[in-house]
Parts: sequence; structure tokens; C-alpha cells
Amino acid sequence: MDYTELKKFKMRYFILFAVFLFIASIVLVFAVDFPDSEQWITFIMSICLLLYIVYQTKKWNFTYNDQPMNTIMSKGRWARYLSITTCFQLITVVFTAIVVTLLYLMFEELLRNLFLFDPMIDLEEVQPSLLVYILFFINICILAPLYEELLFRGILLRRFTLRWSPQKSIIISSIIFGIIHLNPINVVFAFALGCVLGYAYLKTKNIFVPMLLHSFSNFLAFLQYVYTNQTAELDLPSTEAAQRELLINGILFIVLAVVIIILLVKYYKRFRQLKNPVPKVVEQEEIDPI
Repeated sequence: MDYTELKKFKMRYFILFAVFLFIASIVLVFAVDFPDSEQWITFIMSICLLLYIVYQTKKWNFTYNDQPMNTIMSKGRWARYLSITTCFQLITVVFTAIVVTLLYLMFEELLRNLFLFDPMIDLEEVQPSLLVYILFFINICILAPLYEELLFRGILLRRFTLRWSPQKSIIISSIIFGIIHLNPINVVFAFALGCVLGYAYLKTKNIFVPMLLHSFSNFLAFLQYVYTNQTAELDLPSTEAAQRELLINGILFIVLAVVIIILLVKYYKRFRQLKNPVPKVVEQEEIDPI
């Protein structure tokens, strides 16, 4: 496919559509009171975003795969992509735990006073239901990888390569991908993950590769969500226990950081060798603003 055809996908219209959905979701959160409403609203928003992109894909006959996956993905390549994806997800979990533990140690006395003020919460009330787990899995492991990869890698990244080098295109699209995740820690992780997914897509020219990697990464986040909720305790940890947890997570963070640095150094040369799949556009026409 000629990548210039991707400019038919008007980003400003998609942004307006997404903003409308976001505002509508906020209104629904406050206006509608039913069990598990947050996950249901996220599910509906995800379906709407996916349908919009699929509609535009059908309308303009976009294609996202230039090579079949079975001819470009060996077991070794899958192992390399999955290993760095896993490391990024794990280091995010560990870093989050470090931040939470540090905040707890800094404000331990205040938190204990608040806890004593309202000491006991029924554990069954704070634990998600089975339906929440199912919806959460569908939202982050199936729907999000579908519409986010079609948009950020399949459309946005390829459009950027019309003007910029693949390296710059990957970085800029990953920055945007990170920003939409809002949470400061998730922003950094999403940016790093976006770089991996962007590299994988331009390298393999098959959208299912970043989709599967994205889904795997989110599945790890889903397992963390389940584990955290199933092992939640009502009692606050002691100072010694919090300090011990901080030490363990600090060691894990250093180990994971070393592994990630080694992997990044190994892949840096390959990243620098990426070439644009199409010649740069020399006309004066601007790409549709984002």
C-alpha cells in the first residue's frame, strides 16, 4: 500500500471522537450507578474506538501487513521481543512498589492515624467480582492492543515515516502513546513499550506482531492486578516489613535495569539501521495535524 493514503485517516476527527467519548464516560460515571460501571464504560469506549478505526480502515482500504508473520517471526525473535517486553513490565511493577513503599514510610504515622480512625473494611467489599476480572481482561488484553496498535503503529507511526526517519517516528509516536496513559509511571513505561512495538512493526511489517506483544505485556499487568487484589491485607505493614520490601524491590530494580540496559545496547545498532519503508514525501503538502 502507498503510505500516503494513510493521510485519508483524519486524526483531528478521531481526536474529537475520542474526546467526546471521554466526556461521555465522565458523565456516565456520575450519572449512572450500577455494579462494575467503570469497567463496563471502559468496555463500551474501547468497542467504539475499535469500530471507528475498523470503519476507516474499510472505507479507505488500508492494509497493515506487508509480510506474513510465519515467514518473519522465528522462535528466537519472539523470545527476544517477549523478553524485553517482560523486563519493561516487571521493572514498572517494581518501581511502582518502590514509590508506594517510600510514600508509606514517609507518611506512616499519618496513615496509621487514618487507619485507626476507620480501622476495618470488609474485605469482600473491596475485592473485585469475577465479572470485573473478566471485563478488565477483555479491555486491556484484547481490545486495547487491537485499537491502539492499529492507530499508533498501523496509522500514526507509518504516517510519521513519510516525513521523518524511522527512529524519530518511533520516538514521537511513542511519546504520544505514553502521554495518553496519564499516570506518570505508566507514561514512562508506555513510552518504552511503544518504542519496542514501533521497532517490531517497522522491522516485521506485520501489525499482528506488536498486537501480540502488547497483549502479552497487558496480560502481565492483568496478573499483577489479580495478585494484588487477592493478596490485599487490611492491616498496615510494620516499619521493618516495609523497609525489607523496599530493599528487595530495590535489588530487583537494579537487576532488571542492568538486563534492560544490556538488551538496549544489543538492539541499538539494529535500531539505528532501520530504514524508511517508503521514500520521504517531498511535496509541500502537510500531514494532517494531530
